[in-house]
Amino acid sequence: MRKILLVWDVKSRGSPATLFYRALCGYDYETKSGRNHSPGILDEIPEDVWEFINRSTLLIEEEYAKMVERIFKEFAEHLVWYKFVVEEE
Repeated sequence: MRKILLVWDVKSRGSPATLFYRALCGYDYETKSGRNHSPGILDEIPEDVWEFINRSTLLIEEEYAKMVERIFKEFAEHLVWYKFVVEEE
């Protein structure tokens, strides 16, 4: 199966950047009853189909890439991002 390499740079700081990473990865937060996790799009996808290469590079199977790309399109005004198709030999 082909994979997609997504590379991005967040142009904005503060809330837009935080909201982007929360939508992508989710976030943990404290409550009176303990710690909770608010899921991001990567929480909805099986862990064995995606891998962070570094903080701004994600390798993901093509089948699931469209789900993640929606987040990138939603935050397009705050990001510079590129999509590459990775073909295995």
